[in-house]
Amino acid sequence: MHRSKVLRAISLLLIFSFITFSCTRNKNQIASSDFGLTAEAISEGLLLTFNNIPSDTIRLFIHVQSWCDTETLESSHDIIASFADIRDASFSVGERHSIKLEQVKETGKVIFPIAQAGQKYRISALVQTRSDINNEVVPVFIETEVIAKNGIHFNKDDVRLELYNNSAVTLSSVPLFSSEIVFDTQKFSFGVTIMVGETGSIGIGTHHIPDGLSSDGLTWVFEPQMTDNLRSNSNGWLESGNYYPAWAIAYANILHDDILWFVEIAKTPEFSFSL
Repeated sequence: MHRSKVLRAISLLLIFSFITFSCTRNKNQIASSDFGLTAEAISEGLLLTFNNIPSDTIRLFIHVQSWCDTETLESSHDIIASFADIRDASFSVGERHSIKLEQVKETGKVIFPIAQAGQKYRISALVQTRSDINNEVVPVFIETEVIAKNGIHFNKDDVRLELYNNSAVTLSSVPLFSSEIVFDTQKFSFGVTIMVGETGSIGIGTHHIPDGLSSDGLTWVFEPQMTDNLRSNSNGWLESGNYYPAWAIAYANILHDDILWFVEIAKTPEFSFSL
């Protein structure tokens, strides 16, 4: 993949789990000269500073990416991605978010705590108003880059996410963090990403199929529910009989300054998905 694409897909109700990004901007994206973002490497991780968040914003979505080679990217599978979905109390639909937007509007500050010294990170952010969401308007989007100097890290080479029969995953080893962290009530969550062509992806998460999560929170069964839902609701994105590259991801659900971060800790190898 060349560095020529950023916004891959806007999430749809029930099926599309969150807004996903690729490497840089695309033509459908709306930019704002007022809404701004800077990133600074600090001892706690990455300090993100937002300027001029529009007053009618009800959602701020932050996406943090890294990959081993910062100049070339062979596949979206190589991206390590974490995110926070920060909302106004009036827009509290769903489960994957923090009701802390007023706090961020006041301070303009958010800290991403999980950062490896010397690693380059690309931070993307978008804001949405209620009108944007109701009318499916492409949101205002900005991005920046920073190289971390410090932060909390974990033994990512030792964390394993096992895939079984392309229908279930198990986190067979959990991460050990370099400093104390605060987990959310549900420590780990899972998702499946299905690539659709060069620029699109569909995401299915544990909040879509909560019954698939085991009692210990380390195993998630996503089939046959995922395929059944996609057959009913994919809106023509997927064609029956075609095979699409897919993979599963495990996240640690971490609270920092009352902001809930979904931090990618492991992913499976690619597998083929077909309706």
